[in-house]
Amino acid sequence: MDLFYLIQERALPFSILALLMMASAVVVYVVWKRQVSLPLRIFTTIVCLTCIIGSAGLMLFTLFVGYNA
Repeated sequence: MDLFYLIQERALPFSILALLMMASAVVVYVVWKRQVSLPLRIFTTIVCLTCIIGSAGLMLFTLFVGYNA
């Protein structure tokens, strides 16, 4: 199938996952710019990077396998 058509068909899941990825990136940026303790920085970075990687994986899954309307 056409890739652009698949993205249009699954716009809502893509939007939600993209917002989660952007929010996680902003949180990592803010935590590293402010004076936060190092263990909290590392923990927050690990959690946010896990969210980003998970969202990217779910985007690929949604695009090619799941969410058939």
